Amino acid sequence: MPHTLSSNVMFSRLMARARLRQLQLVVTVADLGSLKSAAAEVGMSQPAATQALAELEQLIEQPLFDRYAKGMRLTAAGCTLMPVIRNVLKALHSSTDSLAALNEGISGVLRVGAITAMSMSVTGDGVLRLCARHPELRLEIFEDAQPHLIQELMSGGLDLVLCRRVQPLPATLHFEPLYSDEAMVIAGTGHALAGSSGLQLQDLIDYTWMRAACGVWIRGVFDALFAQAGLTPKLHQISTASLGPLPDILRDNQTLSLAPACLGRSLCRRNQAVQLDVQLVTPCGGIGMLSAADALEEPLRLEFLAAMRAS
Repeated sequence: MPHTLSSNVMFSRLMARARLRQLQLVVTVADLGSLKSAAAEVGMSQPAATQALAELEQLIEQPLFDRYAKGMRLTAAGCTLMPVIRNVLKALHSSTDSLAALNEGISGVLRVGAITAMSMSVTGDGVLRLCARHPELRLEIFEDAQPHLIQELMSGGLDLVLCRRVQPLPATLHFEPLYSDEAMVIAGTGHALAGSSGLQLQDLIDYTWMRAACGVWIRGVFDALFAQAGLTPKLHQISTASLGPLPDILRDNQTLSLAPACLGRSLCRRNQAVQLDVQLVTPCGGIGMLSAADALEEPLRLEFLAAMRAS
């Protein structure tokens, strides 16, 4: 009967004998597809890298890579371990950033992830007052898609995430509702319909629409809105899940966009867009703050939550 290494024995071996340098090497080999290139990248000789990788594979009694003439590719075991190894190194890197901040006289670093709809709201008045009260605090803001932000939160790369309600919610996370969000139609500040009242969706059918990319909440709202009305919109060539291109695209004063209100109102306040008075029947989306369930009473988290509600 073949020998089978139990998960407990494998865990004990890794805890006792695996080294961070080995983990760094494995990730680099996976990224570069070459042991020689990976060794040079992490500052090891090729014989030392070969030995380090062999030792790690011996610990789990499985190869992490298939070797080919043109390089190396992860095995099933390597694919299983890789996300875990990346998360360990990422959490360690985040910790060293915080330690470096302490050396610079900064008492803390708060890493906040935000979906695009929330990216402009993070620097509202409440949060700016929070920063003024804590000049020793460093606030780092990262904009990304919601699934990636949640992964970063769960791996320790982020402290908080501003996003839409998560279903189902992992047991290790807590979602704190902030406010509901709705859809609104925005256009460039010089659009011909700016200032018109009582518009219907039918009135806008001759204009081009910039539609959000797949996977974004407002994209589902957009598709359902036109499908229910039996209308086929003219679509802009660009679809995006990022805020960046939107103000520039609307500047032609011909293109329209269905936007989450928390984003659209921010653009309107900055005179980068105007809201059109269009009668819409669309669902509301919940916006809130996601954090680790075991960090609910952390003072900085509570202050940031209060700041967001005050913004």
